[in-house]
Amino acid sequence: MNDNNAKKAGIYAVALLHWEESNEETAEIGVAFLSDLPFDYFETNGRWVKAYGKWEHIDLHIQLEVKEIADRQGWAIEWQEIERQNWNEDWEKNYFEPLTESGFYVKAPFHPDTSDGQVEHTIVIQPRMSFGTGHHATTQLMLKYIWQYRSEIQGKRVLDMGTGTGILAIAASLIGAKEVLGVEIDDWVVDNANDNLLANDRENVSLVCGTAEALRSVPNEYYPIVLANIHREVILSDLSEYTRVLSPGGWLLLSGLQRADESMVVAYGESIGLNHSLTDFRGDWICLQFHKL
Repeated sequence: MNDNNAKKAGIYAVALLHWEESNEETAEIGVAFLSDLPFDYFETNGRWVKAYGKWEHIDLHIQLEVKEIADRQGWAIEWQEIERQNWNEDWEKNYFEPLTESGFYVKAPFHPDTSDGQVEHTIVIQPRMSFGTGHHATTQLMLKYIWQYRSEIQGKRVLDMGTGTGILAIAASLIGAKEVLGVEIDDWVVDNANDNLLANDRENVSLVCGTAEALRSVPNEYYPIVLANIHREVILSDLSEYTRVLSPGGWLLLSGLQRADESMVVAYGESIGLNHSLTDFRGDWICLQFHKL
């Protein structure tokens, strides 16, 4: 694989890191190492990590960084390519298992329809090339608190930044949010999320393709609830805009963060008028809650 391949349009680079013995903690470490590089989505099991990124972002320098990480840990590394149109087929062959998190049952269209009555809401996700099947610790933490604070979300407007598959927007809608806006930077991911909205019959969720700049038309203090499950760099860059559109007394739930990120993000949030009210952990990943003063 050489750097010239980085110019291929519509192609994703897949870095596959793998090791001898199954170990979920090692998989989390692998994601943590790779999360600061320009990969958009991760898939793991106990014996490997797959990191997906657009080829135009994975230049020779990034490939060498990944090799250095793998060599340092004693992991094997392979590079693969995948076209967008083949993503469905890939997931059909290697589909995720249904997941129960708090009051939600997350499944693909080809999974059984029920979780034996153990939960109240089913979320159908066709993942394709989008982050958010519910299996990453950050998504699980967000679902946990969406469920825990469901009485506060009911009847409220909700903003979901970095919506990915739309899983969090769908969850908020299912528990009774008045309206939900999901913002996602990748137009193809937005198409995927729109399909998921149809599969879950969510008419009060709308999606916008863009970054935090898409919020410029949103009035100040419009959303009582803001969700953001994104990389640390994006959160730090856009947190002031999330705060602008957050209602006084409203709350902001952040994830996509590691334990080492907590002090930096909390310090910045408090410097712009947010009150840090909660930190929760799953492995090396965290979820933070802030209230607007």
